[in-house]
Amino acid sequence: MSLQNYRGFSRDAWILVVYSFVSWLGGNISWFIFPFYMKSLGFNYGDMGIVFSLSTIAQASVLLFVGPLSSKMGYKRAVIIGVSLIFAGRLVQVLYPALLLLTAGGVLVGIGMAFEGPSYMALLSGEVGDEKRHYLFSLSSALGTIGSAFGLVLAGFLPRYLSYREVFALVLIIIPLRLFLASLVRSVLSREERRLELRRDLLSRIARFAFPSALIGLGAGVTIPYVGLWFNQTFGTSLESIGWLFALQQFIMGLGTFILPMIADRVGSVKTIVSFNGSASFLIAAMPFSPTFLIAAFIYTVRTILMNIVNPIWSSFMMGFFRKEERSTVMAFNNLSWTATFGLGQYIGGRLFDVSLTWPFIITAVLYAASMVFFWLFFAGAETKGYKTPGA
Repeated sequence: MSLQNYRGFSRDAWILVVYSFVSWLGGNISWFIFPFYMKSLGFNYGDMGIVFSLSTIAQASVLLFVGPLSSKMGYKRAVIIGVSLIFAGRLVQVLYPALLLLTAGGVLVGIGMAFEGPSYMALLSGEVGDEKRHYLFSLSSALGTIGSAFGLVLAGFLPRYLSYREVFALVLIIIPLRLFLASLVRSVLSREERRLELRRDLLSRIARFAFPSALIGLGAGVTIPYVGLWFNQTFGTSLESIGWLFALQQFIMGLGTFILPMIADRVGSVKTIVSFNGSASFLIAAMPFSPTFLIAAFIYTVRTILMNIVNPIWSSFMMGFFRKEERSTVMAFNNLSWTATFGLGQYIGGRLFDVSLTWPFIITAVLYAASMVFFWLFFAGAETKGYKTPGA
C-alpha cells in the first residue's frame, strides 16, 4: 500500500476534506482565544466554567437523540443546521458580552456541535468504500489537524495587533465558509435508508465502541484540561511557549496521519489502535516525574500524537460495522460516551489537582490502559473485517 491510495476520491469527498481544514482552523481560534476574551471582559475562572460546562451539557443532551434525527432528515441538512447554530452562538457571544448571553451562545454552540460532528463523519463515510475509508478519514483528520495548528498560531499571534474580541470575531467570517462548502455536497442517504430502528443488536454493537471511548473520555477529562496550568505551575512555562507546544503537536500529528493508514493496512486496525494508545498510557504516567520542561514537553507531545493520531483509524474501523443509515447514530452515541465522561473527568481532575500534581496523571494512564484492554477483548478477532449486519 502507498500514498497512491489517497488518489481517486470523489469531488464531494475533497470538498469535505477542505471543510475539515476550515472547521478546525476556525474552531481552534475560538477555543484558544475565548478564555482570554472572557478574562478581558472581567470574568473569572468560575464564570468561564459555567459557560464551558453548560455548553458541554447541552452537547451531551442533544447527542442522546440527534443520531436517529440526523438519519431521518439527512446528514447534509443536519450538518448545515449544526453549523448554523454554531454561527448563531458565536454571533451572540461577540455582540452581547454579558455572562448570561455568553452562556446562551455556548449552549447554541454545544447543540450545533452535536448536530454537526456525527453527521459530518457519516457524510464523509458515504463518499468511499470500505477498502479506502481509513485513507479518506485520515486525510480529513490530517488536514483538519494542520488547520488546527494554523488556528492556534493565529490565535496566539493576532492579539499583538487586535483585541481579543476582534480575534474571536474572526470566526464569524470562517463559519459561513463551512456553510458554503457543506451546501455543495450531495446527500448520501436515499429516502428508504433514512428509516432507522434502534434494534437490540445495533445498541449492542454501539456499546462495544462506546465503552472504551467512555473510559478514554474520563481519563482525558481528569488531566488534559489542566496540562497547560500544570506546565506553568511545575516549570514556570509561559503561555506563549505552551501555545507553540500545542501548535507543534498539531503540525506533527497532521503530517503523521497521512502515514498511519499504511501501518493499519500492514498490521491491522485493532493492533494499530491498541499499540498506539497503549504506548500513550505509559507516557502520560511518566509525565509528572519529568525533571525539566523540555523532557515533559517531549513526553507530552509524543503522548498526544500516539493518542490522537489513531482517531481516524478508530472511526473508519467503527463505520465498517454499520450501515449508512446507522452511522450518524453510532457517531452520536460514541461522541456522547466520550463527552459525558470527559465532563465528569474535568470535575474529578479539578479536585485532584488541588491536592496532587501527580495522581491525576496516574489515574488517566490507568483509564487509558483499561480502555485498550476492553477494546482488544471486543475486537481482537475482527480487525478490519467488521460484523455483517442484517441487510448490509
